[in-house]
Amino acid sequence: MEPAQPPTLTNPRFTLELEFVSSLANPYYLSHLAVTYPGLLGIARADDNDPDDGSDPDVEAFAAYLAYLYSYWKTPEYSQFLTHPGPTLRALRLLQEERFRRDIIMPQVIEGLAGVTVPEETAKTGDIDTDAPAEKQDGANGSKT
Repeated sequence: MEPAQPPTLTNPRFTLELEFVSSLANPYYLSHLAVTYPGLLGIARADDNDPDDGSDPDVEAFAAYLAYLYSYWKTPEYSQFLTHPGPTLRALRLLQEERFRRDIIMPQVIEGLAGVTVPEETAKTGDIDTDAPAEKQDGANGSKT
């Protein structure tokens, strides 16, 4: 599914999508999405007692929208408009993974994306190993910090 019109800053849909995908470069915005709209990302809440294993249409629709966005924002024609193409495209790529969309609610995932290397718990205990959190993070969501 390709966008109908070529990218131009005068196209309202293009500018809206540019603003949205650009905001995905900010790990704290991803955290905001996860906390504010957990159902949209497929994150089960503790108070969800619904045993229904059927997939949520909103989750599927949002995942499809993210795939649609990634399919063309990764092309040079569109990525040239990104202020921070590396982090933006990395976030869009990671959001293609169901596990990442579920794990994004965890503070250590956000910290890993933000480049924070010493988790608060580690700093409190004094057991500081600056390499371990980054390695753990890489395994948790496939990102490189």
